[in-house]
Amino acid sequence: MIPDKFDWLSARELADALARSETLAKKFVEMVGPNDLIVDLACGTGANYRYLDRFFSSRHQWLGIDFDPQALQIASQCLPSDRASFRQVNLASELQQVPAGAGIAITASAFLDITSEDWLAQLASHCRTMPLLISMSVVGQPEWQPSHDLDELIRQQIERHQRSDHGFGPSLGPDAAGRLAKLLGEYGCQVTLQSSDWVLDFADSSLVAMLIGGVSKRVQSFYESNDLHTLELVQGWEESRRNQLQQGNVRVTIRHLDLLSLPTMQ
Repeated sequence: MIPDKFDWLSARELADALARSETLAKKFVEMVGPNDLIVDLACGTGANYRYLDRFFSSRHQWLGIDFDPQALQIASQCLPSDRASFRQVNLASELQQVPAGAGIAITASAFLDITSEDWLAQLASHCRTMPLLISMSVVGQPEWQPSHDLDELIRQQIERHQRSDHGFGPSLGPDAAGRLAKLLGEYGCQVTLQSSDWVLDFADSSLVAMLIGGVSKRVQSFYESNDLHTLELVQGWEESRRNQLQQGNVRVTIRHLDLLSLPTMQ
């Protein structure tokens, strides 16, 4: 089954922290003034705060923005109340409610690939004058070792899901980070992209097990009961991968990018 959203977020937090670019994180921190407000888009339960706060030498104020009230409630319980405040905003339609301008720095993580071309154009315009750090944007499909005859079918259907509408219009999926970099560059921003790939194996067995189950469930949803043969094949793929995981004989790589954008004035 697809893991509970908050179980998934908790499981992936360590993998993200190990994969993220410290170089870009530190450059972002250097550009944030001591009195600046850090705005965390799609903040979830606060993983981005927990990762970045270690690099700051002073105690900055954070504003976490998300549309999910349960995520905001969890974040408010986990993060220090004197440092972090929260606001429920539908980023798909209310991006103008995100603070902008002098004294603001924007960040996000594991979010960009669900957004659309039109929304990214709005984001680039909104953030062009501010430091912007967006990490862990998916830029590829899971790459499994050893290979399996069904991997290509799995890849095609997962990309189909990635490029569907997640509330922001037709998603750019793995193309989103590159497209945002181009849009910001057209405003004269200094944009840097760095790889932040997941490379997971038996040491990450809990996360890999969730990934196997989630991928299988997602692919099966495209076939439902219309193609019982393919459903059985996908179920067989899942069983095979779980057996390999139990034997310590599976490895999966998922390509990600971190993006740092600094305005020309910096």
